[in-house]
Amino acid sequence: MRITQNFPLTFVLLLICQLFLSNYNCLGPYIMLSMLATMILCLPTSLGTFATMLIAFGCGFATDLFAEGLLGLNVAALLPVAFCRTGLIRIFLGEDLIVRKDNFSIRKNGILKVSLAQLTASAIFLAVYIFFDGAGTRPFWFCASKFFASLGCCWVLGLCVINLLTSDDRK
Repeated sequence: MRITQNFPLTFVLLLICQLFLSNYNCLGPYIMLSMLATMILCLPTSLGTFATMLIAFGCGFATDLFAEGLLGLNVAALLPVAFCRTGLIRIFLGEDLIVRKDNFSIRKNGILKVSLAQLTASAIFLAVYIFFDGAGTRPFWFCASKFFASLGCCWVLGLCVINLLTSDDRK
């Protein structure tokens, strides 16, 4: 319950952590750490697609402006994640979450279902980000290596973010 009441504060603090990750944590050319897709996935299901896309635009623009330097890259990668969020929740976590406007958690839905939803959201984000970042100038093997190395790292980071942003109201 504590996290549910402080969701906006936790979300903003995680966005600030993402800014620090983007600015000061360069692990090399093959690994990109981003928790933005997981943060968008964890938004309350009571928010519609349009509101989610506005929040994704704001988060992506803030990250582009204060950390990455290339305006529009995170925005372009986050908007498809926000657009597909309801479908991902419906496919991996069940239709009842959307109908009841209930939130999900690892304890309620299981680590496998939540991991699949989170991996898919991160894969969408990374595929668009790496495609636009390379812009046809990097070879396929480099982009594929960066995608899979980053996806593994984002999965571990995303599970920590899901634990912070989702509440477990199951008694």
